[in-house]
Amino acid sequence: MQTTAPWSSDEKQPPTQVVVGTTKSQQQVLTGQVGQQVLYVPNPKFKPDTNFRHISYIVMTVGIGVYVLVGFFLFQEDLACGLCSFIWAIGLMLDAAYYNSKATWQSEQGQSTTKSIFGLLGNAIFGFICLAIAFFILLDTIGF
Repeated sequence: MQTTAPWSSDEKQPPTQVVVGTTKSQQQVLTGQVGQQVLYVPNPKFKPDTNFRHISYIVMTVGIGVYVLVGFFLFQEDLACGLCSFIWAIGLMLDAAYYNSKATWQSEQGQSTTKSIFGLLGNAIFGFICLAIAFFILLDTIGF
């Protein structure tokens, strides 16, 4: 039996191949090569120019403040409830506008818009309910 080093070029035999399992191609992981750059692309985040969600939070906080001011300090519970419901309706419509712009951005990115559409519909429905409550309470308070 004659032994030869694997790096010797004396033998011109084709390399033998042993397949264990399937013959699917596997992804090769390259590590430690000089001159290669790895580029990480972060997932894009939704950052609108005008963030209607922050504005809606401010508007809803003002609605609670109006309720406390008018209801507890001026003792006008019906007026306070009507004004708070009206202001909350405005805040919910602003939040629906946020979801609308987010759904547009998601469709441009090729992402699913299901959650944004449900948020949009939920805010719009709840906003119209608050608007109807405010309308009936304020009409009753005014005297119609």
